[in-house]
Amino acid sequence: MTPMAEQVTEMIRWIFSSYSRVPRERRQGFDRDVRHPEWTRQLLDAMGRPDERVYSVAVTGSKGKGSHAILTAAMLQQVGVRVGLFTSPHLIDFLERIRLQGVPIPEEDFVRVGELVRAAASALPVPEDQYIGPVGLVAVMAAKWYEEQSVEAAVYELGRGARHDDVNQVVHRGAIIAPIFGEHLDRLGPTWEDVVIAKMGILTEHTAWASLSLQPPLSRKVMAPFLTAFRAKGGEVHEVGNDLEWSLDDARLRVQVRGPGFTADIQVDERLVPYADNLAASAAAAHRVLSDLGRSAREIAVDLRGLVLTGRLQLVRREPDVVIDGAIHSLSAAYVRRFAEAWRARRSEGAAFTLSCPCPTTRTLRASFENSGPSRIASCSPRPRTQRSISRETWYRSRRRLGMPRPAKRIQRTLSA
Repeated sequence: MTPMAEQVTEMIRWIFSSYSRVPRERRQGFDRDVRHPEWTRQLLDAMGRPDERVYSVAVTGSKGKGSHAILTAAMLQQVGVRVGLFTSPHLIDFLERIRLQGVPIPEEDFVRVGELVRAAASALPVPEDQYIGPVGLVAVMAAKWYEEQSVEAAVYELGRGARHDDVNQVVHRGAIIAPIFGEHLDRLGPTWEDVVIAKMGILTEHTAWASLSLQPPLSRKVMAPFLTAFRAKGGEVHEVGNDLEWSLDDARLRVQVRGPGFTADIQVDERLVPYADNLAASAAAAHRVLSDLGRSAREIAVDLRGLVLTGRLQLVRREPDVVIDGAIHSLSAAYVRRFAEAWRARRSEGAAFTLSCPCPTTRTLRASFENSGPSRIASCSPRPRTQRSISRETWYRSRRRLGMPRPAKRIQRTLSA
């Protein structure tokens, strides 16, 4: 290991030190009870509020946050904007989390900016039973570095929530909301409605606009009062399936998006075809960023062929070909199967596909791959079921015993606060 690599490793250890010093039992529970993102905000203030000097967009949702963030940044970069991209977690290298024009932060800058953040963080009076979230520390490093590098726009992928998420403390003018499902119930729940309430915290006092992908009906119902309140304060909302429309030209592999005041013509390859909804929401976001930066934004034309979505049908090795994908539900897993069949038709040697997917999807995919020639699943990491399947009314009875109101009352209280 080189001296610089050792310094990078030591800095990464420091990033997790505040979190690690708090006993495990103090870190367990709902985010709203155990997390303290206000320390990230205080750290940004202590660093001179670098986030306020860069036009920023935040991305939340259950699945698709990373792809929305990458697609938005790629569109802006192709039309000439100097773009920072913050994502989490990383796939191979920790430094992938902070990127400029698609390139990870250099090791020297990571260590240097990290030392600035460490000095400011050490002066904060964080109680022994609280911590500064690791992702918040990295977000502060990103904000400082983007300011130094004269970034015009930065896209930040939030963590599992928003209202109690450290990255959400970065001042952002825009918000992208990927589909929201009932996930992380042990941290954001206990119900699906609670998850939506947590993620709608992305609409802060600084947010001027929001771009929404197509949402599950229950999520959209819970979102409604938050979006109404946001609009009442002057916020602008665009939604796929409402005022954002897209169409796919299969022959030319082009996605056309039409929204209020703009059109987008997006050249894609077969890996991006399943992401048409994401492309539409990202195109609307790119349009608004360009408009606010004073750039031409009525007609957006970009070529995203070859764009890498980390961990999404990503080719990581040749001869033999190895493709990885986080197939998190049956729809995405089915597309992986179709992609593999098309791949096999072009390459007689086949490929190994490494997937991360739930157990039922694992069995289905294994069966289809084993009966379809040389392509195969090299490994599959099923996600354990950690949530009990109980009725919603049982949840409500439990909430009442704990003094927790029904979702409608929680929504009203949250909006009032």
